[in-house]
Amino acid sequence: MINKKFDFKKTELEEGIAELERDLEKSEGHDTIKTEYIRKLLGYMKKMSTLMVTEATQEQRAELEYLSECSACVSREMASVLTKIPVKEVMIKSAETMGITVGKKNGILVVNLPMILPTKAKTKAGYLFDPIFYAMQNASEQESFLLKEKAMMCIEFIYDRSNKKIPRGDHDNKEVKQVIDAIANFVVPDDSIDYQFPYMKKYFRKRSDVEHYQIISENIYGTEAT
Repeated sequence: MINKKFDFKKTELEEGIAELERDLEKSEGHDTIKTEYIRKLLGYMKKMSTLMVTEATQEQRAELEYLSECSACVSREMASVLTKIPVKEVMIKSAETMGITVGKKNGILVVNLPMILPTKAKTKAGYLFDPIFYAMQNASEQESFLLKEKAMMCIEFIYDRSNKKIPRGDHDNKEVKQVIDAIANFVVPDDSIDYQFPYMKKYFRKRSDVEHYQIISENIYGTEAT
Protein backbone atom coordinates (compact mmCIF):
# COMPACT_ATOMS: atom_id res chain seq x y z
CA MET A 1 0.00 0.00 0.00
CA ILE A 2 1.10 3.58 -0.32
CA ASN A 3 0.25 5.51 2.80
CA LYS A 4 3.22 4.38 4.89
CA LYS A 5 1.16 2.74 7.64
CA PHE A 6 3.55 -0.21 7.75
CA ASP A 7 6.71 1.04 6.09
CA PHE A 8 9.01 -1.49 7.77
CA LYS A 9 10.45 -4.96 7.22
CA LYS A 10 9.01 -8.20 8.55
CA THR A 11 12.18 -8.76 10.60
CA GLU A 12 11.56 -5.44 12.38
CA LEU A 13 8.00 -6.50 13.16
CA GLU A 14 9.24 -9.84 14.54
CA GLU A 15 11.76 -8.02 16.74
CA GLY A 16 8.90 -5.88 18.11
CA ILE A 17 6.84 -9.01 18.79
CA ALA A 18 9.75 -10.64 20.66
CA GLU A 19 10.21 -7.52 22.80
CA LEU A 20 6.51 -7.39 23.69
CA GLU A 21 6.55 -11.09 24.57
CA ARG A 22 9.45 -10.47 26.97
CA ASP A 23 7.49 -7.62 28.58
CA LEU A 24 4.47 -9.89 28.88
CA GLU A 25 6.57 -12.61 30.56
CA LYS A 26 7.80 -10.16 33.17
CA SER A 27 4.26 -9.09 34.02
CA GLU A 28 2.79 -12.62 34.00
CA GLY A 29 0.39 -13.15 36.87
CA HIS A 30 -0.29 -9.43 37.10
CA ASP A 31 -3.60 -8.50 35.50
CA THR A 32 -2.66 -4.88 34.94
CA ILE A 33 -3.82 -2.32 32.39
CA LYS A 34 -0.36 -2.48 30.80
CA THR A 35 -0.64 -6.26 30.40
CA GLU A 36 -3.97 -5.93 28.61
CA TYR A 37 -2.54 -3.37 26.19
CA ILE A 38 0.48 -5.59 25.49
CA ARG A 39 -1.76 -8.59 24.78
CA LYS A 40 -3.94 -6.57 22.45
CA LEU A 41 -0.97 -5.11 20.58
CA LEU A 42 0.69 -8.53 20.34
CA GLY A 43 -2.45 -10.00 18.81
CA TYR A 44 -2.52 -7.41 16.03
CA MET A 45 1.22 -7.65 15.35
CA LYS A 46 1.21 -11.46 15.10
CA LYS A 47 -1.64 -11.33 12.60
CA MET A 48 0.27 -8.69 10.63
CA SER A 49 3.35 -10.91 10.56
CA THR A 50 1.45 -13.77 8.92
CA LEU A 51 0.16 -11.41 6.21
CA MET A 52 3.52 -9.89 5.32
CA VAL A 53 4.31 -12.17 2.38
CA THR A 54 5.98 -11.36 -0.93
CA GLU A 55 3.02 -12.20 -3.16
CA ALA A 56 0.23 -10.86 -0.95
CA THR A 57 -3.26 -10.75 -2.43
CA GLN A 58 -5.32 -7.58 -2.50
CA GLU A 59 -7.43 -8.95 0.35
CA GLN A 60 -4.32 -9.67 2.43
CA ARG A 61 -2.96 -6.17 1.83
CA ALA A 62 -6.29 -4.64 2.85
CA GLU A 63 -6.34 -6.72 6.05
CA LEU A 64 -2.73 -5.75 6.79
CA GLU A 65 -3.70 -2.12 6.30
CA TYR A 66 -6.58 -2.50 8.76
CA LEU A 67 -4.47 -4.30 11.37
CA SER A 68 -1.78 -1.62 11.17
CA GLU A 69 -4.46 1.01 11.84
CA CYS A 70 -5.69 -1.00 14.85
CA SER A 71 -2.18 -1.38 16.30
CA ALA A 72 -1.50 2.34 15.84
CA CYS A 73 -4.71 3.23 17.71
CA VAL A 74 -3.85 0.85 20.57
CA SER A 75 -0.31 2.29 20.77
CA ARG A 76 -1.66 5.84 21.03
CA GLU A 77 -4.14 4.90 23.76
CA MET A 78 -1.44 2.94 25.59
CA ALA A 79 0.93 5.92 25.48
CA SER A 80 -1.69 8.25 26.91
CA VAL A 81 -2.99 5.93 29.65
CA LEU A 82 0.36 4.60 30.90
CA THR A 83 2.36 7.83 30.75
CA LYS A 84 -0.52 10.13 31.79
CA ILE A 85 0.15 12.30 28.73
CA PRO A 86 -3.09 14.06 27.66
CA VAL A 87 -4.81 12.47 24.65
CA LYS A 88 -4.58 15.76 22.77
CA GLU A 89 -0.76 15.82 23.02
CA VAL A 90 -0.50 12.19 21.88
CA MET A 91 -2.75 12.87 18.87
CA ILE A 92 -0.90 16.04 17.87
CA LYS A 93 2.37 14.10 18.00
CA SER A 94 0.73 11.34 15.92
CA ALA A 95 -0.32 13.93 13.33
CA GLU A 96 3.26 15.22 13.16
CA THR A 97 4.60 11.67 12.76
CA MET A 98 2.12 10.99 9.96
CA GLY A 99 3.16 14.22 8.24
CA ILE A 100 -0.23 15.91 8.61
CA THR A 101 0.05 19.70 8.43
CA VAL A 102 -2.50 22.50 8.89
CA GLY A 103 -1.83 26.04 7.73
CA LYS A 104 -2.80 28.90 5.46
CA LYS A 105 -1.44 29.74 2.02
CA ASN A 106 -2.41 33.19 0.80
CA GLY A 107 -5.36 33.23 3.19
CA ILE A 108 -6.60 29.76 2.20
CA LEU A 109 -6.71 26.98 4.78
CA VAL A 110 -4.75 23.95 3.52
CA VAL A 111 -4.57 20.59 5.28
CA ASN A 112 -1.91 18.31 3.82
CA LEU A 113 -2.07 14.52 4.16
CA PRO A 114 1.05 12.82 2.76
CA MET A 115 -0.88 9.75 1.64
CA ILE A 116 -3.56 8.69 -0.80
CA LEU A 117 -6.74 7.68 0.99
CA PRO A 118 -7.34 4.08 -0.09
CA THR A 119 -10.69 2.71 -1.17
CA LYS A 120 -11.51 -0.09 1.23
CA ALA A 121 -14.55 -1.22 3.16
CA LYS A 122 -12.75 -2.02 6.44
CA THR A 123 -11.20 0.91 8.31
CA LYS A 124 -10.37 1.92 11.87
CA ALA A 125 -12.10 5.29 12.11
CA GLY A 126 -9.87 6.77 14.81
CA TYR A 127 -6.62 6.10 12.92
CA LEU A 128 -7.07 9.05 10.57
CA PHE A 129 -9.91 11.09 12.11
CA ASP A 130 -8.37 11.63 15.57
CA PRO A 131 -4.96 13.05 14.50
CA ILE A 132 -6.60 15.36 11.92
CA PHE A 133 -9.23 16.51 14.42
CA TYR A 134 -6.69 17.36 17.12
CA ALA A 135 -4.28 18.95 14.63
CA MET A 136 -7.16 21.14 13.43
CA GLN A 137 -8.16 21.94 17.01
CA ASN A 138 -4.59 22.89 17.92
CA ALA A 139 -4.19 25.13 14.86
CA SER A 140 -7.61 26.76 15.31
CA GLU A 141 -6.70 27.74 18.89
CA GLN A 142 -3.94 29.90 17.41
CA GLU A 143 -6.05 31.27 14.56
CA SER A 144 -9.77 30.82 13.93
CA PHE A 145 -10.71 29.23 10.59
CA LEU A 146 -14.47 29.60 11.01
CA LEU A 147 -16.31 30.97 7.96
CA LYS A 148 -19.76 32.50 8.15
CA GLU A 149 -20.52 32.11 4.46
CA LYS A 150 -20.78 28.92 2.40
CA ALA A 151 -17.40 27.42 1.53
CA MET A 152 -15.99 24.93 -0.93
CA MET A 153 -13.71 22.16 0.30
CA CYS A 154 -11.34 21.34 -2.54
CA ILE A 155 -9.73 17.92 -2.11
CA GLU A 156 -6.80 17.31 -4.44
CA PHE A 157 -5.58 13.75 -4.89
CA ILE A 158 -2.00 14.17 -6.10
CA TYR A 159 -0.40 11.01 -7.51
CA ASP A 160 3.27 10.45 -8.21
CA ARG A 161 3.17 9.85 -11.96
CA SER A 162 6.31 7.70 -11.80
CA ASN A 163 4.70 5.17 -9.42
CA LYS A 164 2.45 2.92 -11.48
CA LYS A 165 1.55 0.74 -8.48
CA ILE A 166 -0.63 3.36 -6.82
CA PRO A 167 -4.29 2.41 -7.30
CA ARG A 168 -6.39 5.12 -8.96
CA GLY A 169 -9.86 4.34 -7.75
CA ASP A 170 -13.10 5.64 -6.35
CA HIS A 171 -12.45 8.33 -3.76
CA ASP A 172 -15.99 8.34 -2.40
CA ASN A 173 -15.05 6.20 0.59
CA LYS A 174 -15.22 6.21 4.36
CA GLU A 175 -11.80 7.76 4.92
CA VAL A 176 -12.55 10.75 2.68
CA LYS A 177 -15.74 11.37 4.64
CA GLN A 178 -13.78 11.20 7.90
CA VAL A 179 -11.34 13.82 6.64
CA ILE A 180 -14.20 16.12 5.59
CA ASP A 181 -15.88 15.75 9.00
CA ALA A 182 -12.67 16.36 10.97
CA ILE A 183 -11.88 19.57 9.08
CA ALA A 184 -15.42 20.91 8.75
CA ASN A 185 -15.79 20.97 12.56
CA PHE A 186 -13.49 24.00 12.67
CA VAL A 187 -14.44 25.77 9.44
CA VAL A 188 -18.21 25.82 8.94
CA PRO A 189 -21.14 25.96 11.41
CA ASP A 190 -22.53 22.73 9.96
CA ASP A 191 -21.20 20.19 7.44
CA SER A 192 -24.46 20.12 5.48
CA ILE A 193 -24.68 21.32 1.86
CA ASP A 194 -26.04 24.63 3.19
CA TYR A 195 -22.56 25.51 4.44
CA GLN A 196 -20.04 23.56 2.41
CA PHE A 197 -19.56 22.00 -1.00
CA PRO A 198 -16.83 19.32 -1.38
CA TYR A 199 -14.98 19.34 -4.70
CA MET A 200 -12.51 16.59 -5.62
CA LYS A 201 -9.78 16.67 -8.23
CA LYS A 202 -7.04 14.27 -9.31
CA TYR A 203 -3.52 15.26 -10.40
CA PHE A 204 -0.44 13.45 -11.67
CA ARG A 205 2.80 15.25 -10.87
CA LYS A 206 6.42 14.70 -9.97
CA ARG A 207 7.05 13.88 -6.33
CA SER A 208 8.73 17.27 -5.80
CA ASP A 209 5.56 19.08 -6.79
CA VAL A 210 3.04 17.44 -4.52
CA GLU A 211 2.86 20.26 -1.99
CA HIS A 212 1.85 22.94 -4.49
CA TYR A 213 -1.71 24.13 -4.05
CA GLN A 214 -3.76 26.06 -6.56
CA ILE A 215 -5.95 28.78 -5.08
CA ILE A 216 -9.35 29.08 -6.72
CA SER A 217 -11.27 31.61 -4.60
CA GLU A 218 -11.18 33.30 -1.22
CA ASN A 219 -13.79 31.01 0.29
CA ILE A 220 -12.07 27.68 -0.46
CA TYR A 221 -10.45 25.57 2.17
CA GLY A 222 -8.77 22.42 1.01
CA THR A 223 -6.94 19.22 1.70
CA GLU A 224 -4.11 17.66 -0.25
CA ALA A 225 -3.88 13.88 -0.23
CA THR A 226 -0.44 13.22 -1.67
